Amino acid sequence: MTGKTRRRMAADDRRSQLIEEATRLISEVGFRRFTIAELARACGLTRAGVLHHYASKEELLLDVLEARDRNDADAVFRDAARHGGDIRTMLDLLVRRNLTQPEIVRLYTVLAVEALDPGHPAHRFFADRWERTIGWLAEYLDGFERPARDVAIEIHSFMDGLQVNWLRDPTIDFAGQWSAFADDLFARRAVAGADTH
Repeated sequence: MTGKTRRRMAADDRRSQLIEEATRLISEVGFRRFTIAELARACGLTRAGVLHHYASKEELLLDVLEARDRNDADAVFRDAARHGGDIRTMLDLLVRRNLTQPEIVRLYTVLAVEALDPGHPAHRFFADRWERTIGWLAEYLDGFERPARDVAIEIHSFMDGLQVNWLRDPTIDFAGQWSAFADDLFARRAVAGADTH
């Protein structure tokens, strides 16, 4: 028998289960091939049972994405506060977190590419997320010779590219590659700061 045995759950718990299973399925097959029927089987529900909680797979997708961002942000900020809270610490913690959840990284990578299509239901989500992320990074990146936004784009682009290649070739030392890049980048910040005194 495929799927899970059906059992009654509180509405919030059921939605959490649906988000968790949808995250796994979308990371495996992409959003275009993901179906409500497959999600229903994975959760031991009927298709109508899933649609009782989510009117469409597009609505579910946005909850999947927002839940992932919220969970990551909470974890990184909480850990960073215990370790000093500077931007390098936060980025190091994010890299370490991503290393422990390759399925989630794959989910975001697949969806970010699919969502380049303006007709994709997550197109606006990823466009807004890009601007928020670059803006947030830029707030912490003073002290470089280049504009903070340019440095933020460099960091984001390096990390995204590294993640794609790591998913393709898991033998890549993700943490080591990131550390070498970040050491060089933040050394330039120190030099630029010294030159202004």
